[in-house]
Amino acid sequence: MNPHPHELAPLLLALGRAGIELAPHPTDAGRLRHRPADLPPDLSARLRIHRAAVVGLLVDGYAPDPHGDTDAGYVLGERLGVADGLGMPTHPGSAAWLVAVGESMGDGCHAATHGVHSGHGSTDEGHSGGGEGERSNALRDRQGRGSGP
Repeated sequence: MNPHPHELAPLLLALGRAGIELAPHPTDAGRLRHRPADLPPDLSARLRIHRAAVVGLLVDGYAPDPHGDTDAGYVLGERLGVADGLGMPTHPGSAAWLVAVGESMGDGCHAATHGVHSGHGSTDEGHSGGGEGERSNALRDRQGRGSGP
C-alpha cells in the first residue's frame, strides 16, 4: 500500500532539512542507503515505515500529478532551481531534492508558499530550506553573471 502524499511529504522534508541523502541499495531493490549512516531514531523509524514508497520515488522518479495541485510543478522547479543556483546537488535523493519533492507533494505546496509576499519577508518560518538572505544573494549572483531569472 502506498502512503498518502500528506504522510510522505513531512518525512521527505525532515530528511532533506536534516541534510540526509538517500539512494536505492545497488544490490537489493527494497533497501535504502543513506548518508550519514546513523539517522536520528525518529527519522529512522519513519523512514522504515515508508521505505517502499521512498525507494519507488528514487527509482521511478517524481513528477507532480498534472491533474492535481497546479502549484506543485512550480514549487518543485523553483526549489530545485534555487538549490542549483546555490551550487547544491539536486539529483534524486539529495537533500535539496528531498525538500523540493516534499514541498511539492500534497499540501506541501500550501505550506511552502504560505507567507510569501511579493518578494518581501520569508516563507513560513524558513520552511523553504534557506533564509531570505541566501535567496536574495543567489538572485544577485545570477543577475551579476548576466543570467538573471
